[in-house]
Amino acid sequence: MRKKQRLDWLYLITVIVFLLFTLGPLIWTFIVSVTPKAELMKMDSHFLPSQATFENYQTLFDPTEKAHETVFNGLKNSLISSVYTLIIGVPLAVLTSYSMVRFRFKFRRVLLRFFLITIVIPVFTTIIPIFAIFSNYHLLDQLFWISVIYVTAFLPLTTWMLITHFSKIPKEIWEAGELDGCTEWQLFWRVILPLSRPAIITCVLILLLMSWSQFQIPMILTSSQDNKVITLVLSEFMTRDAIEFSMIAASGLLAILPPAIITMIFRKELVTGLTAGSVKG
Repeated sequence: MRKKQRLDWLYLITVIVFLLFTLGPLIWTFIVSVTPKAELMKMDSHFLPSQATFENYQTLFDPTEKAHETVFNGLKNSLISSVYTLIIGVPLAVLTSYSMVRFRFKFRRVLLRFFLITIVIPVFTTIIPIFAIFSNYHLLDQLFWISVIYVTAFLPLTTWMLITHFSKIPKEIWEAGELDGCTEWQLFWRVILPLSRPAIITCVLILLLMSWSQFQIPMILTSSQDNKVITLVLSEFMTRDAIEFSMIAASGLLAILPPAIITMIFRKELVTGLTAGSVKG
C-alpha cells in the first residue's frame, strides 16, 4: 500500500514538473502580452502586471492597423505553405512506405538505409546549394517551392514512420484481401488505408507542425514582405530603436493557436499513431 502511494506521489510530482516546463512559457508569454509597455520596461517590474491590458490583442484584430495586416498575412502564408507541404508530402510518404513494405525489388534495402541516413542529416547543411539552385532558376520568394524544400526535409521521417506501421499489419489481413479478389489498388485503398488512419493523421500533424514552425528556411529563401510566414513576421516588431515585447508575445500566442487547435482535435489519433507498432501483438 505504501509503495503504491509513493508511486502515486511520484507520478503527481512528475506531471506537475512536466506542466511547469510546458505551460510555464505560455503563461509567461500571456502575462507579457497583457502587461503595459511602460510597466514592462521598469527596472522594478513584477511578474504580474498591476493592471492588465488587452490593447495588443485589440490592435492585432483591428483591420485598420498595420500590425493586423502584417500578422494575418503571415498566418495566411504559413497556412498556404503548410497546405502545399501536406498535399505533396502525405501522398508521397504513404505511397513510398507502402511500396517499400509491399513489394520486393532490387536495391530495396539500399533505399531503406538511405532513408534512415537522411533522417539525421539536417536540411540546413544543404541550404547554401539550395539557395544557389533557387537563385539560378528564379525560384526564390515562392511559397510553393519553399514547401517542396519542407517536403524533402520531413519526408524521410514520415516515410520511415509509415514503413514501421505498414510492416506491423498482420499478414493475414493482406492475404484475406487477396483471397477476396482485391486488386493491388483495392487492397491499398479499401483495406490498408482505413486501418492506417491514425498513422496517416500522425504524419499529417507532424508535417503541419514542422512546416508551420520553420524559420531559417523561409528566412533564407524568402525576400518580399508579402510572402513572409508568421515566424518571420514576429521579427517585424523588433526595430533598431525599440523592441515591442508585448506585441511579439501577443502575436506569438496568436501564431500557435491554429496548430494547437488542430492537434487538440486529433490528439487521440496522434497518440495512437505514435504508439502503433511499438508493442508487437
